[in-house]
Amino acid sequence: MYTIAVIADSQIPDRPCRDLLQAIKKSGHNAKYIPISRISVVVDGENVELRLREVKLQVDGAFLRSIGFLIDLEQFIRRLTVLRLLEESGAIVLNPLEGFLKSRSKLETVVELARRGIPVPRTVCTEDLYYAYVCCKEMSEFVLKPIQGSRGFGAVKLSDPDIAFQVMKTLLSYKKPLYVQKFVPKPGRDIRALVIDGEVFACMYRIAPEGSWKTNIAQGGRGTVCEKVEPELRELAIKATEALGLVYAGVDIGEGPSGYVVFEVNGSPDWRELAQVTSKNPAERLVEVIISRIKR
Repeated sequence: MYTIAVIADSQIPDRPCRDLLQAIKKSGHNAKYIPISRISVVVDGENVELRLREVKLQVDGAFLRSIGFLIDLEQFIRRLTVLRLLEESGAIVLNPLEGFLKSRSKLETVVELARRGIPVPRTVCTEDLYYAYVCCKEMSEFVLKPIQGSRGFGAVKLSDPDIAFQVMKTLLSYKKPLYVQKFVPKPGRDIRALVIDGEVFACMYRIAPEGSWKTNIAQGGRGTVCEKVEPELRELAIKATEALGLVYAGVDIGEGPSGYVVFEVNGSPDWRELAQVTSKNPAERLVEVIISRIKR
């Protein structure tokens, strides 16, 4: 019997975390939910341990769901060290830390995808206000996004470079880098493909609410099942997941004027809507995958 943890930032598990915990128990193994803030690093002489208060943390595997959204640099560094030590202990972590971190950064994501010939929107990331302004004029219609984040929060579509100038000037005053992407027109929807261990497990269209360009479920979008996954779409989703070193991912793909384009790759995707519209919950398959890797 293995002990498998689900690690996240929240003190209370969300729906995907609860699904994973239930699937772990159903498989006959021990399940633990662990808020990452409760894991401590203890260095005593040459001995280095991870502990949950006085108890040494010992798990065979762990699902890494979140390291926190609104955290500062020191919290990030501490949590990064915790997770590296967890991997070094021999525990199988899904997703692997390196891939998880790449997917957390929209900039690293587009860089890795572009290097492998995967189509992505034209992107500029800079702290040079003048250059960003020039690029906005060249793009004509563009999206300003935070480098890290999800659910469409903070993404703004603009076509006026002078309005963008004021927005970007404000962002820089708060020491926020400027991340600008050329807007890719799409038919009121995009595609969310959930890839698990080299296969497309489930797929849905995300339909934007009327009058909005955002398809995120958290922004009022709704899902409908994508029953026929074309070979090109399937290959693109799998390649995007593997390009970041991820075992599973939610890949967001647009149907642009020139063909498919990958917008984002989420290393800890929320699957509530996808499970509802496709009647396929990925938790049991993910538990099968982590157990198979623990056994190796």
